[in-house]
Amino acid sequence: MSQLTTDGLFMGQNIYDPYYTTSPLTRLSFLRQSNELLHKASQHKSARYLAMYELNPLRNQNHSLHLLSYAQVQSIIGEPYALPEKFQLESFDSTAKPPTLVFMGLDLETKAAASLNHPTDASQVYVGTPYFALDCTGVREELLSRITTTHISFAPTRVDLSLSHPQSSLFAQARSYLDWHNRNRHCSSCGCPTLAVQGGTKIICPPSDAAFPSRPHKNCPTRTGLHNTAYPRTDATLIAAPVSTDGTRVLLGRGKRWPENYFSCLSGFIEPAESMESATRREVWEESGVRVHNVQIHSSQAWPYPSTLLVGTIGQCESKEDETISYPEKELGEAKWFELGEVKEALDHGHAMWEDPPKGWQGLRVPPDKLMAHRVLRGVIRLFGRP
Repeated sequence: MSQLTTDGLFMGQNIYDPYYTTSPLTRLSFLRQSNELLHKASQHKSARYLAMYELNPLRNQNHSLHLLSYAQVQSIIGEPYALPEKFQLESFDSTAKPPTLVFMGLDLETKAAASLNHPTDASQVYVGTPYFALDCTGVREELLSRITTTHISFAPTRVDLSLSHPQSSLFAQARSYLDWHNRNRHCSSCGCPTLAVQGGTKIICPPSDAAFPSRPHKNCPTRTGLHNTAYPRTDATLIAAPVSTDGTRVLLGRGKRWPENYFSCLSGFIEPAESMESATRREVWEESGVRVHNVQIHSSQAWPYPSTLLVGTIGQCESKEDETISYPEKELGEAKWFELGEVKEALDHGHAMWEDPPKGWQGLRVPPDKLMAHRVLRGVIRLFGRP
């Protein structure tokens, strides 16, 4: 019996390294449960901190991320994991506002690294460099001046596509978690201040607050269910490429404020009680009037603005009538069918819409290869393109 190859099974559609998603870290979520291990990891000489200010990361003059040691941030964070979470919960005081800190995981490939035991199985040891994300937004200027210089600063960036793949993933994880913390400083049920636990990866509504003992924490609706824990939010968004009935064209859309001749895949949020496939059919029709039937999920990519999972899908029309463009929602500035050959040529010259096109380029403009839309269109060419 012949063996089915991996490429034959998956057709090579998702064998690539997505930008923002290829992390050098192993998250080891079970280590978050032990303040003792987090305390050891946070103070280890190999520990690295990705500091951010208003969600902009600390960078060096080469525009790469500038990571800090515990010695460099000690005056900012102190010893955040010195006390057990039970004590932190019982003595919670919302007027004490330490900077947000998130344990991101270990880089298990490094040599000079911390050695951490499994919290319940001492025979399991994990050796790696601990990484943390640190929000410096509310930190006093005198403390910030100790970690910034003329060549090291928090440089604002719109959408960052300049980092290496590993660094882009560190940035994405840090930005998404810190943004989530910024949006959840108060309980969504009772409005009381919240407390971050398990290395900053979960948020709870404490039963009491030393600063405001009269507040009705014990009556919070979150206490009536199985738990009162809030988990980081990730919004699923589809990036869809509709293909014509004969497989020779792909439908692309242009936003009303986009540059001339710049097109991309159609997109939209997944709504409750929808599958990726049904959401693709709905969004494609709502935005363009085109109807697709067979839908294939291509691949996915993290998108840290603020915390989204982009899921690439490819759908195909069943008849010529399905290909009619009518704009039911009036969202797009324009939708248009393009021949695959034209799209393939445009992909080879892809660039971000806020960048000028390559010198002399007058054709179709599409997103660069670090974006999900580009990868989905490459998938369409692979599936339907003729030799």
